[in-house]
Amino acid sequence: MKKIFSRKITIITYLLLTALIFASCQGSSVKPSEETKALSFNEAVMQYLGDYCYTGDEAAFVYEAVEGDVDENGDQFYGIQYREIKDLPALLQQKDFPVLIYFYSSQMSDTGGMTAGAEDLAQTLSGRVLTISVDALSHKDIAGRYEIVGLPEFVLLENGTLKSVFESSERSYWDMNDVVDWITSCGYAPDTGKLV
Repeated sequence: MKKIFSRKITIITYLLLTALIFASCQGSSVKPSEETKALSFNEAVMQYLGDYCYTGDEAAFVYEAVEGDVDENGDQFYGIQYREIKDLPALLQQKDFPVLIYFYSSQMSDTGGMTAGAEDLAQTLSGRVLTISVDALSHKDIAGRYEIVGLPEFVLLENGTLKSVFESSERSYWDMNDVVDWITSCGYAPDTGKLV
């Protein structure tokens, strides 16, 4: 009789534990925090990126900790790091996050400081949009796909398809403020607080 009672308690305990585990695995109605969203964004992005790379024809501008660099208070310093893109065609077709392409030419000097401006823009959009640089001369097929006729140029992709082109060739004069206005009109207002 004692064995039967013990077995019933074990079965009941097992059933209760199973019910508790099942209940805890159910979805929660609590919305994820901005930090959680950024983490999942970064996890999605990093599957397409490799190690640090400052010499390639394409690179991702990733806002992250600068290894071994701290400020005067001992706090970790963050900045734009260039990371290699493991599979550029796959990155451009993925649907998990928007991609801002900064087309440039390795044959032209960057007298206007557009690359620095693109890095700042990448920093202000980090966690929401991945900014990449692509040498239009080395990737003529990709530049042709988006009908790039002037350089530098900016292209926004959403869900693996073209959402908008800045169209620099249509403007007699423009600067990064115009690019900021354009990306804001696309629904991605830069967070300038990230530049501090």
